[in-house]
Amino acid sequence: MKKILVPIDGSEYSKKAMEKAKEIGSTMNSEITILNVIKPMLDYKYVHNKDFHREEERLLVSESNILLVESEKTFEDYTGEVKSLYKRGDPVDEIVKLAEEGNFDLVIMGSRGLGAFSRTLLGSISDKVIHHVKTSVLIVK
Repeated sequence: MKKILVPIDGSEYSKKAMEKAKEIGSTMNSEITILNVIKPMLDYKYVHNKDFHREEERLLVSESNILLVESEKTFEDYTGEVKSLYKRGDPVDEIVKLAEEGNFDLVIMGSRGLGAFSRTLLGSISDKVIHHVKTSVLIVK
């Protein structure tokens, strides 16, 4: 496994996924990419107060950057290459697209996230990723 993708949202399950990626990646000297997807709040063309919308988007990007910097600390002692990035869009679409276009060998993600229905057996995003991506997926509990 040369490349591992770890989508995160700041939940405990995504932290466990990063730990598992570090464990697996260490044994195989894998390149690890941490991904956070920012879901746009509203369609910009339907927003009446565009300044408010721009400020909300700026805050989302800032929070994503903070999350990614904090997440990189998990890999401070990791000997392989670690990258982090954020994307804007639908989380499932962006995860699937990056996993396939980036030629990742494995996607490691938490079983549940921060969503409103996080108590379900398998989170809706991880469930959809499993069914749409061609890359192998490891779900961490």
